[in-house]
Amino acid sequence: MPSKFKISRFAAPALTPAIMLCVMSSASAQDIVIPIINDVPDSSAPSIEIFAPLREQSAQPEIGQPAPLYNSAPPLPESLTAPQSRIFAAPSNSNISTSAPTNLYQAPISSLPSIANLVDKVSPSVVNIIVTTEDGETTSEGQGSGFIISRNKEVVTNYHVIDGGTNIEIEFNDGQKFPASIIGTDEETDLALLKIESPKSFPHVSFHQGIKTRIGDWVVAIGNPFGIGQSTSLGVISAIGRSRVDSGSYVDYIQTDATINRGNSGGPLFNLKGDVVGVNSAIYSPTGASVGIAFVIPHGTAEDIITSIREDGKVRRGYLGAGLRTATFELENGDGVYKSGATITSVVAGSPAETYGLQVDDIILRINDEAVRNSVEATRAIGSLRPGEVAKMIYERDEKTYSLNVSIGERPEKIEIQRASAIAQGLPPPPPKQAAGPKVNIDTGLQVLDLSPEFRSAIGMRTDQVGIYVESVTPSSGAEQGGFKTGMVLLDADAQPLAEVSSLRSIVLNARIAKQDGLVMNVRLKDGRETFMVLPLL
Repeated sequence: MPSKFKISRFAAPALTPAIMLCVMSSASAQDIVIPIINDVPDSSAPSIEIFAPLREQSAQPEIGQPAPLYNSAPPLPESLTAPQSRIFAAPSNSNISTSAPTNLYQAPISSLPSIANLVDKVSPSVVNIIVTTEDGETTSEGQGSGFIISRNKEVVTNYHVIDGGTNIEIEFNDGQKFPASIIGTDEETDLALLKIESPKSFPHVSFHQGIKTRIGDWVVAIGNPFGIGQSTSLGVISAIGRSRVDSGSYVDYIQTDATINRGNSGGPLFNLKGDVVGVNSAIYSPTGASVGIAFVIPHGTAEDIITSIREDGKVRRGYLGAGLRTATFELENGDGVYKSGATITSVVAGSPAETYGLQVDDIILRINDEAVRNSVEATRAIGSLRPGEVAKMIYERDEKTYSLNVSIGERPEKIEIQRASAIAQGLPPPPPKQAAGPKVNIDTGLQVLDLSPEFRSAIGMRTDQVGIYVESVTPSSGAEQGGFKTGMVLLDADAQPLAEVSSLRSIVLNARIAKQDGLVMNVRLKDGRETFMVLPLL
């Protein structure tokens, strides 16, 4: 059954759910649950302070009169008046960021601060990333975003933005373009580090340091959604510690409601100080456009990965060579009851797990004297070890506990692990990874995509208009010679509306049968103007 809701990477323009690139799907909206990784006991959660409103809840400005400001609250009764020095006393926990108490629901919009100065400061460091293959065709991910992270002209982006491409260009908001090379990538966390090949210097931003990011903090997303140009949106951190299917075991995502769409992949999420608190990675959407649920790689994870790539050209992780799942008790007439630990489900031939005698159904309880409560914790604990390091493991076998010192190996590439795991379980190995290719090529030099209603609305198309999106144009093709460019919307061809890609396919086929030299097309340009162009049919 086709899925309704999907989690999507979004370096390419908006797609309808039937053809969008997805990394997770389920049978129905009711079936979807995004789990929260929450290993913090309730007793350790920070307490919530409740402040009295700064003016009476019933107080409303008269019609035509300006609303009162934050500090215009009426005086408190004498019996309730607190010493001035204690009214804004900060909590004793220094790890929690605080501010003067405010009542945002009653504050007039005019009193809220502008983020214009922040955007002016950080936006020059945000770039558009254009990836092409050797033959000039845009890869399936199309354009993405990134940001300059050091004076050495290093650019952070997502792995899936550049995956399959060989030629990479960095484009600034003022239109300047520069070639870029790949320093290194990490598919497990979907991160990549590039370098701009230019003698020029460029402004850069920094990862956040200090106080931990909290739910409710304001954040700003800047990127290039749908390839229409640099855009800014404001939101809050909605959740912390989200897991996402197909993201591996190495990322606890930040969730935000800042407007993030396809094309924002690899772009930065800033706090209000202009520090990067995360790297935009995916959206959760039934439509292909933002519905207020986006997943962001936290700054701590991103900084660690980028540092490793900078030093070694890749991320070197520890490797045990054992498939793991969270330990359970098997009951004859009931569901399993969770138990602390990670059960070995398979052992890869020639791996450290096999060399040191670990077996299927062994339960790993501790690694280097640290308890592991589930398979994710065990995988992360092993991955954090350096190849060649000796780790002490406590494991259970047949209800008896044993200790073992294991020399950890180096984790292979993801595709190699998937292959070895499949063989260990007696399954057919996955097919070799194929280079990404164009979405749809109808032999006109245009690679085109269906549009979602949300995207048509976002770019200001009339409600009675339909169209298809030009994702890329093959260099030296008839389409390029005819002036067609990425980002255009094809509205009709030979006076026939183009409601979907299949419509253009049929029109092109019929025109070729009729031996037409070209198609007259009504085209919507990036700036919203419409014009007629001729698509050569050579």
